[in-house]
Amino acid sequence: MNWDAIGAIADLTVEISVIASLAYVATRIRPNTRASALQSKLATAGTLSEFVDMLITDPELNDIFMRGRASTESLSKEERQRFSNMVMNTFWICSSAHFQLRTGTLSEEDWLDIKTTLDYWIAGAGVRAWWRRHGHESFGKTYAAFVDAEVARSAANSGAD
Repeated sequence: MNWDAIGAIADLTVEISVIASLAYVATRIRPNTRASALQSKLATAGTLSEFVDMLITDPELNDIFMRGRASTESLSKEERQRFSNMVMNTFWICSSAHFQLRTGTLSEEDWLDIKTTLDYWIAGAGVRAWWRRHGHESFGKTYAAFVDAEVARSAANSGAD
């Protein structure tokens, strides 16, 4: 046997080994990716659910939420602070989900579930006013630009602001 043939067989053996190794790694990564995506989805949904549960069980907090979402003008100074904290909390949750979408750990379909919540909040004139006054500067550029566009779209759809 000549050395060229031996070299070709060695190269082929190495290539087959590399392909087999990559296939093995792929079979191990896929379940981990699914588990990570599921964990992200459940964590985000759980956090939003806890927040809604607070509104359900605390009529005073729900009243602040409803009035503030429409306009913060009717809120006392203390109520405006509570409302601001509620909005900030929700935008943090949505920011986290938006990051997960961008990094591929949250699917587009699962993101739409979260975005529906964000759209509901942004539809309120009080929330849009809060975003312009406080929120825009409180988040990273990518998320802030996304929400800016959503706020502009919502304001245009409502014919307000």
